[in-house]
Amino acid sequence: MIRNRKTLFAVILVILICIVFYILHTKKVESEDEIKVSKSKVVYLTFDADMTPFMKKKLDDKKVSSYYSKDLVNYLESEKIPATIFVAGMFAEVYPDLIREMAKYPNIEIANHSYDHPGFQSPCYKLKIINTDEEKIGQMEKTQRILTELTGIVPKYFRHPGLCHNQQDDLLAKKIGLTVSDSGLTSGDSYYKNPKDIIKKVLSEVQDGSVIIMHLGGPNAPATYDAVKEIVSKLKEGGYTFKVLRWGISA
Repeated sequence: MIRNRKTLFAVILVILICIVFYILHTKKVESEDEIKVSKSKVVYLTFDADMTPFMKKKLDDKKVSSYYSKDLVNYLESEKIPATIFVAGMFAEVYPDLIREMAKYPNIEIANHSYDHPGFQSPCYKLKIINTDEEKIGQMEKTQRILTELTGIVPKYFRHPGLCHNQQDDLLAKKIGLTVSDSGLTSGDSYYKNPKDIIKKVLSEVQDGSVIIMHLGGPNAPATYDAVKEIVSKLKEGGYTFKVLRWGISA
């Protein structure tokens, strides 16, 4: 009788040890998976949607058909590639339906890129230069109103045209509730017709946390669409994931 009890006790003990081992092993695997995910490399695709009075006149005169690539927009939307689009207020006025459409997609965030794309500091790629704080705040606030009315979302990020700015300009943006996003990996896609050059530059310089700065296509960035498809494919192969910079807040 005693021997049977000892045998039963031993069997129960072995079963309990097996259960404890299984639970601990499972938790270890889950923990390792969590660590692996947390260490995944992240990049932020961003696109500038520029518009100056000169560009708008070329549109009005039918000298340019469009200042963005519909193929690029369709690709980002259909493939659910997270991206942040920095939109000039004048661009939004010219393409209001496009802005409304992009804002509906959860993988796309709309951000502020001034009203008519002037340089905040000189020189700035032959852009019109504005000098006073009032002018600069006016550029940002006007676009905030336009984008908020179109999308129902208050943009939280701002990018200076041409990336031309100083510390005081950054403080002005912060004063009206905007976070400046000017630092990043410039793709060099402006006016480039060969996507291979853009692809090579981005892939050779990208690292975990890179903010990749590009344009939304059109005649001023004719190779961006082809470059983006290859860049996204190669980065995915390299273990990168994509995120928007940050979500706006409901108006």
